[in-house]
Formats: sequence, C-alpha cells, structure tokens
Amino acid sequence: MTTLETTELITRLQQLQSRLCEMADDLGNLTDPEIVAVSEEADRLIVQLQRLRKEESQLRKLNSVCPVSVLSASQSAEEVGKQSRTFSLKHS
Repeated sequence: MTTLETTELITRLQQLQSRLCEMADDLGNLTDPEIVAVSEEADRLIVQLQRLRKEESQLRKLNSVCPVSVLSASQSAEEVGKQSRTFSLKHS
C-alpha cells in the first residue's frame, strides 16, 4: 500500500474518531448500536494500518539486509561486488 493510501486511512480514522466523540456527547450511551458500529469500523482501520506498518517495516529490514546495486557503465560486476560486498549475477 502506498503512502497516499496510508494517509487516506489515517484521515478516515480521524474522521471516525471525531464522529464517535460527537455521537457519545449526543447519545450519552457508549453501548448504543450506532456508536458500536462506528467503533468497529475504526477498529478495522486500526488493524489495517498496523498490518501496513508491519509490512513496511519488514520491507525496510529486507532492503537493508539485501541492498540492490545498480552497475555503472565504468565498473564491471566484479568491481562493484568487491566494493559493496554484494552478490551479483552476470547475464550472458
């Protein structure tokens, strides 16, 4: 998921939070079915955001462990591999 999608989820979650506060003030009963429904939607968004952040964290870790190098025209694959200590493949 992209940063834009994450931002949209956070914005939606903030909207739900405001709505919950308004509903709680108006209804005065946190167990009202309308409040429970909005709260459950917020819960689903929170879980979705947590999953996204976990996936992003795992991707960052993977990228830091296994960086991808781009070969420059002036260096051979062997030279780049020696400099950065990365594994490279030579295609025929």
